Amino acid sequence: MRHSLRFKVFRMNLIPVAAAVIVFMMLVIFQVRYFGGIMEKANTAQNEVIIDTMSETLWEMTMENFQKHVIAEANILNGEFKTTRHDLEVLASQVKMALESSSWGAGTKVSLPSMEDKGKLTLQLMYSDEASLENKVLRRKIRQVGSLGAMMLKMVDGTDALMDYVIALEDGASIIADRTPESKFEADGTLMTYNAKTRPWYAGACVHGDTYFSPINEDSFTGELQVMAGVPVFINQELAAVCGGSVHLKNIGDIVLNAQLGEYTQSCLINGSGNVVYSSLDTGELGLEDNKLKSLKESSNAELVALVDEAISGDLGFSMIMVDGKPTLVAFAPVETVGWTLLLMISQEDLYRTTDYLLDQTDSVMAQSLEQVKKNERNTIFTTLVIAAVLLLLAVFISLLFSEGLVRPIRRMTIRIASMRGEDMVFRTEDSMRTGDEIELLADAFEKMSLKMKGYVGEIVKITSEKQRLDTELAVGADIQKNMLPNHFPAFPGRKEFDLYAVMDPAREVGGDFYDFFLIDQDHLAVVMADVSGKGVPAALFMVVSKTLIKNATLSGMYSGPAQILSGVNDLLCEGNDDDMFVTVWLGILTVSTGSLVSACAGHEYPVFYRKESGFVMEKDPHGMPMGGMTGLRYKEANWKLNPGDMLFLYTDGVPEANNSKEELFGNERMLAALSYSMSRNEETGKVRLQPFLKTVRSQIDEFAGDTPQFDDLTMLCLQYEGPEH
Repeated sequence: MRHSLRFKVFRMNLIPVAAAVIVFMMLVIFQVRYFGGIMEKANTAQNEVIIDTMSETLWEMTMENFQKHVIAEANILNGEFKTTRHDLEVLASQVKMALESSSWGAGTKVSLPSMEDKGKLTLQLMYSDEASLENKVLRRKIRQVGSLGAMMLKMVDGTDALMDYVIALEDGASIIADRTPESKFEADGTLMTYNAKTRPWYAGACVHGDTYFSPINEDSFTGELQVMAGVPVFINQELAAVCGGSVHLKNIGDIVLNAQLGEYTQSCLINGSGNVVYSSLDTGELGLEDNKLKSLKESSNAELVALVDEAISGDLGFSMIMVDGKPTLVAFAPVETVGWTLLLMISQEDLYRTTDYLLDQTDSVMAQSLEQVKKNERNTIFTTLVIAAVLLLLAVFISLLFSEGLVRPIRRMTIRIASMRGEDMVFRTEDSMRTGDEIELLADAFEKMSLKMKGYVGEIVKITSEKQRLDTELAVGADIQKNMLPNHFPAFPGRKEFDLYAVMDPAREVGGDFYDFFLIDQDHLAVVMADVSGKGVPAALFMVVSKTLIKNATLSGMYSGPAQILSGVNDLLCEGNDDDMFVTVWLGILTVSTGSLVSACAGHEYPVFYRKESGFVMEKDPHGMPMGGMTGLRYKEANWKLNPGDMLFLYTDGVPEANNSKEELFGNERMLAALSYSMSRNEETGKVRLQPFLKTVRSQIDEFAGDTPQFDDLTMLCLQYEGPEH
């Protein structure tokens, strides 16, 4: 409700009355306290004893014990990983000595895994697909390193926490010491190949150039969850081998469960990304449901997210937060070796159980004392009201005398400001406003402000014009980017052996996704799907460069296949890439006359194939690193066969990562279901109409997302192969 200034001045003059009432009330309170002082002192003493002696002491003791205990348990976990790191570093030094010294000895022969050794701790030799079994240098290295087999077996046998030790030679051979040689065979009894270079511990050790602990992952052979460490071995500054060791996740879980203090506490272990690794709870915000990693940083509990951010930074501490709807004390300490954090929790209800009981017992005594105080207060209310009425009447009389003279110049100032229109935007101080006090200062300030405001209006007009110009340029840039992509369909009206259709919807005016397709010659069709890091203008510029280089390299004939094309373009993109931009790419070359498709992938999404007998299936091809990050990358090729009626569906991560208002992702399963649904809606006499097919898929994505704004660029491409007879 708005009030006039005169009313406000009138109201301000009531302050003396309020002051008098406060003084009078202080006298009344003193009188009440005089008669009830003894009872109040007794109540105060009781409260101080309970709160100060019980609550604060219990809190301090709990904090000290909690902090000491969680640090001790974290040190136990840290010791497990330190032991593994120490043993691995010792093993790595021995491997280095063995490979460097020509006088190390004749070495020891290492045998391939055998089903007869099932359940036994043995030393086993495994090769990758890239290893040359006829390489004499590799065989010599295996015998030299094999002399360390007894040491490896003793290290694994010395603790139940370790699953295995591995010496992975750069040439493609790996020597493994574990208790599961039978897991190295396929279901038909064929011996598996093992490429250690694809494992996180190997890649992490190579990238960091030092001891590296991987995130939790599945064992290559048994599928059991583990944390594996890798130590690189360099000879003459060249990588010669990586030594690895696995810590069983179950052993870590036993330590976490043993960290509990009594029946009221719970324990939890999180990794450096805020994911629950192990927990004594099966459900709830800190529970480990179905033994699946759960990210606490994605929790809707802001207090829990803040505590997790502080905990994974490596600090020690504790905090009282809401967990599962209950106030809970959470203490945390880091497991420094692997960058994890141990949490110990107890609810406030259990923490203050004894104190709450004592407070309940004293409530009845306090209520009786307060009732006596209330009686004294009621005896003074009447006297207080009489004095307050007299003071209010006096304040009303004084306010009426002074408010009119004070408000008159301000009222005139208000009328002048309200009359300011159009060109008349300058306020001038009038004689009636020259009061020699703050009112005159206010009028002068309005006059100066009006002059500045007139200048500001001109600046705003100029800024608005500039913004309109930038918006126009962005719109033109979006049209240019759209026209750079093939957008005339049918793309090859004279070719009946295949059909193509693609769409690209950027999240902003311009985006980083792109697709491309072109004929290399009359029998070879190139198909490209790519996603540049980031969004907006920088991503669009990097997209133009990437698209041009890929197409030029493919048409140049300098490269023998998609893998070499991606390797060559990657080296070109790394030149001058000071902003560390990168792009994921899927490149395929289809031989039209045979249906043979050769592809290479630089960190992009897996392709989806449609075949009449199996429907839509996502095929996992060899993945390389995204292009533009580092030079010298090599990529692997995958070979596919398209039969008449088969389809290839390519896409960017904007499809599976589309989200709705519940922060759910569209995901690969919904994407495959949308493809199947679109196929049933758009199939006509055995042939799919590609444009309505992709439009139906997009409508499924839009229906899932609802009103949620599009977060990422969304690009799809579909290739239908009809066969050479067409």
